[in-house]
Amino acid sequence: MTEKKETEKGVMVPILRQSDGKPSASFTMVFLGFNVVLLWLFLSIIEGIGPVKVRAFDAGQAMTFFTPLLGLYFGRRFSDSKNQPSQDSSEPAQQPTNEEKQE
Repeated sequence: MTEKKETEKGVMVPILRQSDGKPSASFTMVFLGFNVVLLWLFLSIIEGIGPVKVRAFDAGQAMTFFTPLLGLYFGRRFSDSKNQPSQDSSEPAQQPTNEEKQE
């Protein structure tokens, strides 16, 4: 186990898992981005906390922030679904031969 720690590089970052159970950085970024936009909306409703004032919520700016994240996530999902072999084509259907049809 000590060998593994010596070979690991970088910072451990918690990554959320998609519905298929695989870790996904794009899903994590969309989740965090959605929560940031939602927090901005809530804080703009109450106009800030104490002396800290929050800028008014602007849907255009929020979508400018959120749209690339959604594009990354759904683009990744689309490319993953196109690259996976379908379960139907993994086993070719065997058709009966002429000898089996005659019996």
